[in-house]
Amino acid sequence: MSITSFSYLGFLAVVFTLYYLIRPKWQSGYLLLVSLVFYCLAGKWYTLLYLAVSTVSVYCAARMIHRSLDARRSKWILTGTLFLNFGLLAVLKYYGFILWNVNAVRGWFGQDAVGHSVQIIASLGVSYYTLQLVGYLLDCYWKVGIVQENLVKFALFSCYFPQMTSGPISRYKQIQASLYATHAFDYGVVTHGLKRIAWGLFKKIVVADRIGLIVNSIYGNYESSHIILIWMAVFGFSIQLYADFSGCMDIILGTSECLGITLPENFRNPFFSTTIQEFWQRWHITLGTWLKDYIMDPVLKSETWIRLGENSRKRFGRKWGKRIPTYLGMLILWLSMGLWHGSGWKFIIGEGLWFWAVIITGNMCSKSLQKLVQKLRINPKNLLWITFQRLRTFLIFSLGLICFRAADMGEVFAVLRAGVTHFSQRGFSQVRGDLGMTNLIMLCVAFIVLVIVEAMQNYGTDVFVWITGRGVVVRWIVYLFVCGMILLSVSISGQSFIYAGF
Repeated sequence: MSITSFSYLGFLAVVFTLYYLIRPKWQSGYLLLVSLVFYCLAGKWYTLLYLAVSTVSVYCAARMIHRSLDARRSKWILTGTLFLNFGLLAVLKYYGFILWNVNAVRGWFGQDAVGHSVQIIASLGVSYYTLQLVGYLLDCYWKVGIVQENLVKFALFSCYFPQMTSGPISRYKQIQASLYATHAFDYGVVTHGLKRIAWGLFKKIVVADRIGLIVNSIYGNYESSHIILIWMAVFGFSIQLYADFSGCMDIILGTSECLGITLPENFRNPFFSTTIQEFWQRWHITLGTWLKDYIMDPVLKSETWIRLGENSRKRFGRKWGKRIPTYLGMLILWLSMGLWHGSGWKFIIGEGLWFWAVIITGNMCSKSLQKLVQKLRINPKNLLWITFQRLRTFLIFSLGLICFRAADMGEVFAVLRAGVTHFSQRGFSQVRGDLGMTNLIMLCVAFIVLVIVEAMQNYGTDVFVWITGRGVVVRWIVYLFVCGMILLSVSISGQSFIYAGF
């Protein structure tokens, strides 16, 4: 059951109605039951076993660590539980990639391949709930988190249904208060959530799926596509991915809001960023902060890294003695970022190493660039300069996403080569033919609406509250426009959420 389907909307109607009719003290148990039902409808029911293993192992480990007075025993419990959960994630998500690399290395030495590729069905949202549970366990181990003694409540935290498909990666201490509180029906809260669901459907179905038709067509025929079309597909995929993923988040957060439960935001208008570092602070926020808090920071604080910093200062001086450990810590973070996104070298290179290289290059050149800007007498607050920085950031991000979209690294280089050599191949008529003039006009209108709303949100306006404050006529024109565009786009929808595969 896709969260953009009519069956999901019908499912929500039943869930919301019963949620506010039952006794408030039953709401947590009811949500757990609903979450398990959703899990079975949206994925394979038998993969619940994987989720159960992760949930029970982390629940028991956290309680044992909390009660243990032996630091060494606590460390062994932590290590074993982390090994179990990350091992399960590796088997479910990375088995084929690991086997491919092992056989590649054996091939270099003239040895035969080992093992056979086995198709293992991963559980729904395994990458999301694994990081969420591990974060909870580490917080308990570091004594900065609250230990949940009630297994039913903890199970709700691990499989709360709105966030099972694509996150966000919540922290227990962030959501536990609203997750377990009783909630009475609040018309303003529920309608605000419903508006956000509608806006998410608009972004996904009307914008992302239409752009996807163009992107898929061009990537499928890049050998015969004009250079302009190649770059249209490259930049179009960035917009498609954003509308797809942020639209998914709007549906998820809107669903949760209708239940009175607040989940963390995952996007803050990233295309208004002026640097790649700022961009990743606004894009998939919960993943970035998780990797920083639970991987990079512990690495930088480890004895090994402290000694590395001391040795670097002695050998390379104070400035590089500080930079080298930081940059290497960032390398681990970005390798983790790339690996999380997928089991392939294209993700490690395009989603990891590329952005790491861009960020550290920008960091090393920042002072020189500031001096150049001053020398050229450029006002940093000038709108043209800010626009240039935003477009530059968008270009850098889009180049990294070629690895995300392409089938493999061979296709990445082929697309880049086509993007600088194909001057005589098919042109704009290909796009018009693939999409149709009516759909093309609808996409242009929807894109303009998306840009206006994003700009309003970037400058601090809650668009849903703003709409509520308009007159009845204006409100219903907006509602009918959004709903009408969604209904007119259902026929071209059907593409699953891109990030749901992780």
